[in-house]
Parts: sequence; structure tokens; C-alpha cells
Amino acid sequence: MSLQDLLPYSVALTIAAPGACAVLLGLYTLLTGRTPMEQTTAGLIRLSVLASFVGAGVIAFASTGRHEVDFGAWIRIGTYEVPVVFIIDKVAISFSLLAAALTGLVARFSTTYLHKERGFLRFFVLLGLFCTGTQLVSYGGALDLMFLGWELIGISSMLFIGFFHERNEPVRSSVRAFSIYRVCDAGFLFAIVVSHELLGSTRLTALEGAAALPVMEATTLALLFLLAAIGKSAQLPFSGWLPRALEGPTPTSALFYGGVSIHLGLFLLLRIWPVMEVAPVAKGIGVAIGLATALYANAVARTCSDAKGALAHATLAQVGLILAEICAGLTTLALVHLVGHAFLRVWQYLRAPNMIHDAHRTGLAASAREEGAPGSLGRALYASGLFRLRLDERIDRAAALFVALGRTLDSADRKLRGLFTAPEVNR
Repeated sequence: MSLQDLLPYSVALTIAAPGACAVLLGLYTLLTGRTPMEQTTAGLIRLSVLASFVGAGVIAFASTGRHEVDFGAWIRIGTYEVPVVFIIDKVAISFSLLAAALTGLVARFSTTYLHKERGFLRFFVLLGLFCTGTQLVSYGGALDLMFLGWELIGISSMLFIGFFHERNEPVRSSVRAFSIYRVCDAGFLFAIVVSHELLGSTRLTALEGAAALPVMEATTLALLFLLAAIGKSAQLPFSGWLPRALEGPTPTSALFYGGVSIHLGLFLLLRIWPVMEVAPVAKGIGVAIGLATALYANAVARTCSDAKGALAHATLAQVGLILAEICAGLTTLALVHLVGHAFLRVWQYLRAPNMIHDAHRTGLAASAREEGAPGSLGRALYASGLFRLRLDERIDRAAALFVALGRTLDSADRKLRGLFTAPEVNR
């Protein structure tokens, strides 16, 4: 058996392993009324995520170029069918490995972080479903399959935001996020119907025929996909749900809104790029939305006084830039930017609670306060309100941040003027 023959089995293992494990754990609890031990629950889910990662690694090693793995039709009604087809290429492999690696990291972190927490089983069951959803979106060769994974991620996201359902705010935030998902996911649903009507199929390979469509029809289809993408990736005017989504546990904030879920809309645009490529109006709108979101989020992140809020808006700023890169046609750069940004944000989200704790325990923030205004932007960021809890101290840190920012900008301005200004000649 050659490596090429392993592709169908590897795809099935990568996609199905985490979801199947999560379903089995849930059924066991429902049928027996017994909750598995924490070690058993976490161990099984982590093992299934590891299997998914290994399967993705085998796919990356065995595939050369672009492959299509077809398991036939799932549903066929007249001329309409939902094909069970998966596409393997560099974009799918990159996002699959990224999602599996980060999910495994968060699963290991959560084993300790959520020890003796009510809902431990619920957390890991949802984590398994989320992992399957990400792999479905990664390899789905038809819009219908991608939408199935898309919805698994959306449902698990809502339930993670409202994980601490004993309090009102997480529940309200989860409903808010889910409501925005519903509105924007309608764009995805309409895009599936329009693709079938205009192109005769919902396979991703059929989207390459978008070049033959009239400009108006291609633009409409691209705008429907863009609506779904900006909703999932929290771009303007749908950015308000993201900071509120951080009501969930810290590991899910890292995985969803730092690493994987927030980049899902960007990945969708990379997958349907043949449609975007022939719709210049949609690309122009995407660039405008991305840049506007980046400017807005950057301004908010510089004045936000809590760690998670600052990270959320910093994430939005980078996601906006990636959206602009994609719509400008820089798809390879956008993919590299996406992967690097995801790893950076996951580390920052997971590290944030310890940084806050360390700042209070060691008194670093207080010592920085005694030293006066920081002399550099880096020291200002470290001693800023991200690591303080009292309001007056947050205001002081924000002021110090703006002082350092002003000094940095003045210095940069002087250097730029020196580069482009001719030296004066004594007469």
C-alpha cells in the first residue's frame, strides 16, 4: 500500500476521531448516569486530538499537490446532491495542522486549569466537537460539508461563551454572539443555494467556473461569502461580540478568539478565492472593512485597561489586516500571517492570567509606577493598565502609555524627516 492509498483513511481519522470520542463520552454519561473521572475524560479527548494531528501529518507527508478524496454522495434529491468530498492542498493542510496543534495544546492546558471545575466533562465534549468542526472546514471539498463544520464551531463557541451559566453576563454574551452568527451565517446558506443554481454544484472545484459568470452574479455570490466571513471573524460592523465572548474560560478564549475560530472567516475566503478573484467590488469592500476594523481595534487596544479586552482588540486589528491582504490578492502572505498570528495570540491568551498574577505578586507594576513615566513603549506596555485592577492605577498606566507612544512617534517622525530632507548648505 502506497502513501497515496492512505489518504482516505487519514482524512477519515483526522476528521472523525475527536467528534466520535466526544459523542461516546456524552452517550456514556447519559445512558449510565455516571460521570467519567477527569483523567479519563481529558485523556480520551487528548488522545483523539493527537490522532487527528497525526492523521493531518500523514496527509501532509503523503500528498503532493492538490488531491480530491471522494466518498460519493451523502444526499441526492433530483439534480441536487451533497457530495462527501474532501480537498487536500496547502491551504487545507496548513489550517488543519494549525487547528489540531492548538486544540491539543489547549486540551493539555485545560486539564490542569479546569481541575475540579463543574462542567469539566461538558468542556471536553465540546472541545472534541469543535476539533471535528475545524477539520471538516479544513478539508471540506463541498460548501455543504464546510457549512456543517462551520455550524459545529458556532454551536460549541456559543456554549463555551456561556460556560459559566450561573452568571447572567456569560449567558447574555453567548446569546449575542450566536445571534450575530445566525445573521451572518445566512450569507453562507444563501451562497450555497446561489452556487448550486449558478454553477450547478456546491463543490469547491465548481467555484473555478465563476470566471464565466456575469459580473453582477459573481459579485453577489462573493458578497454573500464576505458577509459570512466578516461575521465569523468579528469585523466591522459585527466586532462588538468578540470582547464579550471572553466571558468563557481562558483556554477557550485562547483557542476560539486567539487561534482558530476568529480566523475561520479568513480561511473561508481563501477557499472560495476563485469567486472573490472575479469580483473586484467585493474585494474593494473587503479591503475597506479590514482596514477600518484594524484602525478601530488598534485605537481601542491602546486605551483598553484590562488584559483580555486589550488582547481581543489587538487580535481584531491583525485579523482586519489579514482580511485586507486576502482581498488585495496577497493570499500566500495572508496564510503565513494567519498561522503566525494564531500561535502568538494563543500564547498570549494562555499567559495573560499568570502575567496579571505575577505583576501583583512581585510588585513590578508598583515599582514601575515609582520610577515615573516609562522611557520606552515596551516598558509602558508592561507597566500599563493591562496588569492593574484599580481604576485610578489603570488611568495612570494609560497616561504613561500615551506619553511613551508620543515619544516613540516623535522619534520616528524625526528620523523619517531626516531621511527625506536634504541637508542645509551654509551660504
